[in-house]
Amino acid sequence: MAAIDESADQELISDFIKKNGIHTFKIGAVDLDGLWRGKRISSEYFLNGVWRDGTFLCNILFGWDLQDEPISELAYTGAHTGYPDINMRPDLSTLAVVPWEPGTASVICDVFERDGQSLDLSPRNILKSAAERAKALGYQPLAAYEFEFYLFQGTARDLARRGWRDLETLSEGNHTYSVYRDTGHEFIIGEVRRRLAEYGISIEASNSEHGPGQFEVNLHYSDAVKAADNAMLFKHTVKELAARHGLTASFMAKVNPGWAGSSGHMHQSLLRADGTPAFANPSDPGRLSEVGNSYLAGLVENAADLTALFLPNINSYKRTFAGDWAPTGVTWGIDNRTVAIRSIPGGGSSARIENRIAGADANPYLVIAASLEAGLDGIEQGMELPPAVEGDSYALPAARSNLLPTTLSGAIDLFEASIFARKALGDRFVDHYADMRRWEVKKFASAVTEWEMARYMEHI
Repeated sequence: MAAIDESADQELISDFIKKNGIHTFKIGAVDLDGLWRGKRISSEYFLNGVWRDGTFLCNILFGWDLQDEPISELAYTGAHTGYPDINMRPDLSTLAVVPWEPGTASVICDVFERDGQSLDLSPRNILKSAAERAKALGYQPLAAYEFEFYLFQGTARDLARRGWRDLETLSEGNHTYSVYRDTGHEFIIGEVRRRLAEYGISIEASNSEHGPGQFEVNLHYSDAVKAADNAMLFKHTVKELAARHGLTASFMAKVNPGWAGSSGHMHQSLLRADGTPAFANPSDPGRLSEVGNSYLAGLVENAADLTALFLPNINSYKRTFAGDWAPTGVTWGIDNRTVAIRSIPGGGSSARIENRIAGADANPYLVIAASLEAGLDGIEQGMELPPAVEGDSYALPAARSNLLPTTLSGAIDLFEASIFARKALGDRFVDHYADMRRWEVKKFASAVTEWEMARYMEHI
């Protein structure tokens, strides 16, 4: 990645622009749905002060939904506040040349109020705060994402014109891990890997997944904030490159009831101040260290309260409805893929914990931040783990599995009432996020679905 550190001055920015022939900067901040929203600006405007002072845009960024419809009755913004500006200020450590857009660079911004105060509703700011908390406790948090997603024939406009019906996937049938079948997809998946490497984002592996036209890509681990940046940019890049090939990429949790859901599994660990892996257990590589187990216990203890962050949409709960390689209860186990929180022990840096609850549709900044806060709470409280699940977690009686919320409404209620969530994320964020998610519930409740038409139209 052609990056510049935060001490960069105007001369260094100028050299970056000249060296790379940059005429346009894509700058933006991440909203609560995980979308990268911002502007394209000229290199002259960026050089003349945006790199240092940022630029302004309307705070509706944190007050509307995925379809850009303003959400009513939010305390933070609305007609009652006049929709004032917020300041997007570039984090120059994220500055990079965009390999597939000649003359273009990108940079991720942090968000501030007009008075210069960090906006406490910004997902990236929330993750930075969690990482600072870890640092104060003597740890550096690491994370890595593995994403599943679908590729469809046709542009998003083509699919929308057909009412999102009769979707044709890039490939047909189930060919998980098929090296032969993957050869036919290299024109797009291979380009994703190569372009991201040029972009400074390391991809460890890719493969076809269980659904038709479904793929999985594993990102290399990095520090927590960079891991979230990489995850967001990965999703953005896949969508951009797919569109260039006349395809549509979707990270929806469940695009078809008969196909596998798309997960956003998040791996996490901690380094001690001396750089040694805190979850490693050299004396017993089959178990995590005491610190690792306490972190894991914190995740298990608080996972249900945080489900609204891990499963943020109406559609998210279609993925976790009946297993389908997705957890239904707050369970943990050692190298067990049927549980919610998977312990992956080891004697070295490979020792880690995998949050398997989150779908590919979740905001990676909030998933990492919430997981980190929960794990640190476990360390601080010296929490102990309940018994591990051995074998099929889906076969457990409800009393043992501590079921996750099965609807967005139920998850919101738990999140809003959670003492832990309010302590970790702040009252204002919890209230604002809950209000935004309830808007999704309200919009869905007013929709007439194809299922309803097919079931009731003729017979009632």
